[in-house]
Amino acid sequence: MAAIAKTHKNARLMVVDDDPGVGYAVTRWLQEQSIRSVLAVSTEEALEMLRDMVFIESEFDGLLVDYNLPGATGCRVIEEFQLDFPKMPVALMTGSNDISLEIWVRSKHIPLFRKPLDLRELKNWIDKLGKAA
Repeated sequence: MAAIAKTHKNARLMVVDDDPGVGYAVTRWLQEQSIRSVLAVSTEEALEMLRDMVFIESEFDGLLVDYNLPGATGCRVIEEFQLDFPKMPVALMTGSNDISLEIWVRSKHIPLFRKPLDLRELKNWIDKLGKAA
């Protein structure tokens, strides 16, 4: 993935994707942008990390989650995340064209990124994380 100009320093982002290639590529690109990130490869792992963040009274600046995960959808991860972090920005990524998913993200005002990811769109969303902080 090509590097794009540096973005918001010190942002902390959780990435949830069960595809190791995508997860690694996204977290590597984030690292190049000076964004600290943690990768969860399953719904269970993501929810466990979120519970740990609540326990230590810390938080992420945002959540980027794949829709198609084993055991549940990314929508479930987002809903659980928003219970503890209701004002925290979230975004969903997917490789599919699902009209019900489109309706869900629009009703929740959640950005939807299509795979393969457009890094400029992703960078714009991450830049907004810094402005919201």
